[in-house]
Amino acid sequence: MIDITGCAHLFGSEMGMRRHIENRLPGSRSAIAGTAAAAWALARYGETGIEDLDPLPLAALRLDEITIRKLRRVGIRRIGALRRLPRAELTAGYGAGPVHRLALAFGEAPEARLFISAPPDWREIEHYAEPIFAAPQLQAALLRLAPKFCARLAAGGQGVTQLQARFYRIDSQCPEFLLRFAAPTYDDAHIGRLLIEKLAGIDPGFGIEALSLTAVATEPYSPVQRSTETPAPDYRQTVDTILNRLGPKNFWRVTPHASHIPERQIRRLAVTGKPVGWPQPSHPRPVQLLAKPAAITAIAPVPDDPPVTFSWRGKVHRIRRSSGPERIARDWWISEHDNARPEHDHVRDYYALEDSTGARFWVFRAGTHDGIAPPRWYLHGFFG
Repeated sequence: MIDITGCAHLFGSEMGMRRHIENRLPGSRSAIAGTAAAAWALARYGETGIEDLDPLPLAALRLDEITIRKLRRVGIRRIGALRRLPRAELTAGYGAGPVHRLALAFGEAPEARLFISAPPDWREIEHYAEPIFAAPQLQAALLRLAPKFCARLAAGGQGVTQLQARFYRIDSQCPEFLLRFAAPTYDDAHIGRLLIEKLAGIDPGFGIEALSLTAVATEPYSPVQRSTETPAPDYRQTVDTILNRLGPKNFWRVTPHASHIPERQIRRLAVTGKPVGWPQPSHPRPVQLLAKPAAITAIAPVPDDPPVTFSWRGKVHRIRRSSGPERIARDWWISEHDNARPEHDHVRDYYALEDSTGARFWVFRAGTHDGIAPPRWYLHGFFG
């Protein structure tokens, strides 16, 4: 939809403007009418040069399919036939929809249309009379725009957590990039440094005619009173730099997850997310946990005793101290049931072992001796 009020004379006439649009968009259909509803109907169902709505089908009024079927049953198939019906009887028999659509099409009722979406609340844009494309020009433009952008945020008591920079090229291309922040900020010097670092990935083409900074996400933020004592180190700016260099997929923190299975007890959390406290484990946990338990060959004198030796990667470890077992079952309430294996085949018995060299391991026996499959031994972590 285009509101062409007062514009047609720039193309000679309304017909000249229509020809210009159709030449720019080959194969398209267009129409010009006094109302938006009429233009929509003529563009989709009308014939070239005919601006009469009466011969058009009922679908041109954007009526729902149920109403159209009801009207067809009584022989009403065209807009002209619908217009000849008394409005009161039409409303009583088919509701307010047909009357309202007719009023919109013939200008008897106003139709509010939002052609351009409102700009974001936190946005700064700079236009240039002559396109810029040199790196120093773009850097200077970003450093001019960042303080204006941050001043608006500070005045509104907001800090940006996601910032989008867009570069409007003269060939209608619009490269952009997104900055993420570990905490809300309106520090223009810090934001400016990150913007310039990302600028290397922008191709200015034949020139940039406008540049904008938009806050995609913000949070309430106000200055904090500084203590007279030695302040604690603030790593937020360092985290922001690493986050925007590596990206959110490669830079994250872990958060605890409710599960008995050790490798499922953590989840990835965005570095911008709020940290969550870790519960105190009931038994000691290794410093390093393998992402996937490694199969080992173990020898135990009694079936339920800890192993006295085990082999891993071709090396034999002789055990001189051990503790355990700690029995851990699977999360049956979220795990899929396996009819081929009973529940005790999923049981793990964990042992903390120390070999003759002082190395400490966390191993477990999967399954029990009275299960369908024989028990298997796995190495799952290292205590140090």
